[in-house]
Order: sequence, then C-alpha cells, then structure tokens
Amino acid sequence: MSVKSFDEQLRELVKKEFDENRGQRLTSAYGHTLSKLQQEVYPHIQGQEPNLSDHGIRHIENVQQNVVRLLSEDGLIRDLSGIEMYCLGMCILFHDTGNVYGRENHQGNVAEVFDSIRGTDASLRHEKTLVVHVTRAHTGTAQDGSYDTLKEVNEIDHLEGESVRLRELAAILRFADELAEGPQRTSEFMQSAGLYDSESLQFHKYANSTHILIERGTKRVVLTYEIEIDVNLPDELRSSLNVIYNRIRKVNQERQYARYYSRLLDPFKITEISFNFHCNGQVLETELLPVKLTDIVVPGDYAKEISDIDPAYSINQLVDNLISRCNSREAV
Repeated sequence: MSVKSFDEQLRELVKKEFDENRGQRLTSAYGHTLSKLQQEVYPHIQGQEPNLSDHGIRHIENVQQNVVRLLSEDGLIRDLSGIEMYCLGMCILFHDTGNVYGRENHQGNVAEVFDSIRGTDASLRHEKTLVVHVTRAHTGTAQDGSYDTLKEVNEIDHLEGESVRLRELAAILRFADELAEGPQRTSEFMQSAGLYDSESLQFHKYANSTHILIERGTKRVVLTYEIEIDVNLPDELRSSLNVIYNRIRKVNQERQYARYYSRLLDPFKITEISFNFHCNGQVLETELLPVKLTDIVVPGDYAKEISDIDPAYSINQLVDNLISRCNSREAV
C-alpha cells in the first residue's frame, strides 16, 4: 500500500472535518497558495541567493515528508486535526519564502510574501498572524536575544473557530526543517565548478555527504555521512569533519529542543551517527562504531561530544588514521 503524501492527508482530513463549503474553501486556498508559490516565489529564491542550498519545491516536499515520518510509524498522521494540518501546511509552504528578499532575517520577511500570495482581505489577517508567528520561530533569535524562539509562539491559538496547538506545530516545523538535509539540496556540478562562494561551500559539502533516517518506531533520527577522502588534502578533511561535528551537535540540540515544546515529538530520544569513508571510489573499512546521543544525564557529567563518547572520533586521530589507510590501499 502506497503511503499518502502530506498534501493528500491534509486535503482528506480537512474535507472530513469541515462541511463541504468550508472544506472546499480551505483545500482550494492551500492548493492555490502552493501553485502561486511554485510559480512566482520558489524559483526566484535561488536567483536572489545563488549560494544557498535548495529552498524550492524539493525542499518543501522534503519538509512535508519529514513531518509525516516524525508524526507516524506507518505514514498516516493521526494526532493532528484538520485545521492543524491546514495551518501546518501553510506554514511549511511559507517558512522559507522570505529568502526571496535575501537570506538575512528571512524568517522576518514572510508577511510581505503572504500578502502578495494570499491577499490582504481582513478575513485572512488571523491566518497571516499564525503563519508569521510560526515561521518566525523556525530559526533566528527571540526578542530577548536568546535562541529560544518557540517560547514566543502561543501554546494554543485558533483558526476557523477551531483550537490550534500552535507552539506544537511550530516545533514540528522547526525540527522537520532541520532534518531536511541531503544531496538533493545541493549541486555537485556547482561545487566542482567552483560556483559557490567559499563561505557557503562548507554547507553544500555537508549536504552532499548527509543522509538522514527518521524512525519514530525506534525513537531515533539517524545521521549517516558518506565522505570521500583526498589523501593530499588532510586539512580539508579536518575542516569537513569539524563542520559535520558542529552540525551533529546542532541537530541533537534541535531534537531535544523540539521534544521540550512538542508532546508529539517526545518519542525521539536518540540521535544516532554513523560515518562511511571512501577512498578512490572504494569503501574504506574502519573500526568506527555508530555513536548514540541520548537525553540521559548522569549527575556531574558535562555535555559530551561524539569524541568524548568514542575517542576514535577525535578529529586529528581520525584523519591520521584515515589518510594512513587510504595510502596503504593505494600502495597495494
């Protein structure tokens, strides 16, 4: 049996829970918004910010797919109401559209896009407020300067006369967006041709090496990294590993942060990390074991890095070992 997409489930649930007129109005509004953004906004984000990873329709579909996997074991979302699905769907569609005005503070530029795409009719103002509050919280800083943006989202709000767990939706969007990484967000051609600027290149290399599994049934997200080794560029390998380690720390923090604000994300108690290395087109055998980051805290412990859990992941030691193995393979 094929798994229904987020869009399909949204439309079915809205039509099931609302009368025919309202159900049709809401699903039509969602479809019209998606169509207009695909035509008029998503394609132009890359033109405005050519060094960004992909923020177009593939990214939107990836975030939607992540939401389905975060909220279900079998592909069927059961814990959101129809109006919550609609609200979350709209927030997903708009969350990165502010990039069309530039990357800086893009989360604060959604309102103008909303007005252009959805209109400025008084009946849409509350929907706009909800979308702006949720999308503003998916990144950046709070008004007090901290990174705790979700605290500023109303825990409970409403739309179409129905209650909406707005902070819960904001946490789901934020974590689903954080997990939307992988080779689909970059271009190997652009990388090899040197067409990304040096500051952005590290993030494109990260995307190119990253593969993510979201598995609610086993309470984990799995980050797997596929890394090609150039024995002549050990410093580049160290730099890449440093970027990856920093991103691992951020993903794990986002998992813990999302769980704090979202009961529906509570099952995700583990971030599991695996590395695979490639040398001259061949998979390089190592003794590295997967590392699991959990929420268990032993009194007196400090926050651990993966190299604290397994010393074999110490960057300098790991790079020296990998380069040595690559050179040995080449000598055979």
